Parts: sequence; structure tokens; C-alpha cells
Amino acid sequence: MALYRGDQHGVASTLPQERTAAVARIDVPPIEAFDQRQVQPGEVIFLEGHPASEAYVILRGEVQVTVHGVKGEEIVINRMKAGEMFGEVALLTPDSMRTATTSSAEGCTLLVIQRGVFDKHLGAADALLRFIIDHLCRRIIRLTERARDYAPTS
Repeated sequence: MALYRGDQHGVASTLPQERTAAVARIDVPPIEAFDQRQVQPGEVIFLEGHPASEAYVILRGEVQVTVHGVKGEEIVINRMKAGEMFGEVALLTPDSMRTATTSSAEGCTLLVIQRGVFDKHLGAADALLRFIIDHLCRRIIRLTERARDYAPTS
């Protein structure tokens, strides 16, 4: 594996400047080693409640994250742009189920991080870091569930 340095592999150019230094220290394969996915306008990337096998980094475009409220209404809980990662929570939880639906209104290009690569790097993390990650994922899941309860009613 090549040591990732700055914009050598293209991902850093999609990140906010304050995050570029942190990414520069990550030991990851070059961007060419990852698959990319072209998402068409209006296409669903993954559905809430479905099993997960990959996470994504947005290389170009925007992604919308939605959940279904208690009355079945669609609630937008996040909009993400280039440089942001999503889909990782399902890879970090025991049931590996998607906690939300993602789509792209205008289309986007995604870097695909397969479960094997994800698990390899997570497995190399120390126990305290894995505990913190687990805690943060549980918090994200709870907040996502609460979003359903606080959806605006018409």
C-alpha cells in the first residue's frame, strides 16, 4: 500500500482544507485501487433497512440522506457534498443494516470502499479507538431514530 500524501491520489482535493492534513497521514491504497460509481440524477444509492457491503466518499456532486418518519413521510436529515463519507455506520454495526436512504438529485461520482478494506483498517485500530467509534455510531443511530419522531407535521 502506498502512503497517501496530500492530493497525490485525488481525494484530498475534494476535502475542506482543515481535513487535508489528517487525510495525508492515512495509509490507504491509491485512488485507482478503488472502484468508482457513477450515480444518475434521481438515482437511489442505497435504501434504509437494507444490508451494507460498502461505504462511499463523494468525489463529485451531492448526496441527500433521508429517513421515513413515523407517518411514513420522507425526512431529509443531511445533504453532503464532495469530500464527505457516508454509509460507514452500517459497516460499523453488528447488524450491518442501512440506517437511512441515500440518493442524488443531480447525479454524483462516488469512491467505493468495500467492506474488506474497511474491516482491514478498522481491525488495525487499537481497542480504545474501536470503543470510541462504536460509541459514536450508536449516538448517530439514536439521533437518526429521533429525527423520525420530530418530523414536521402538516
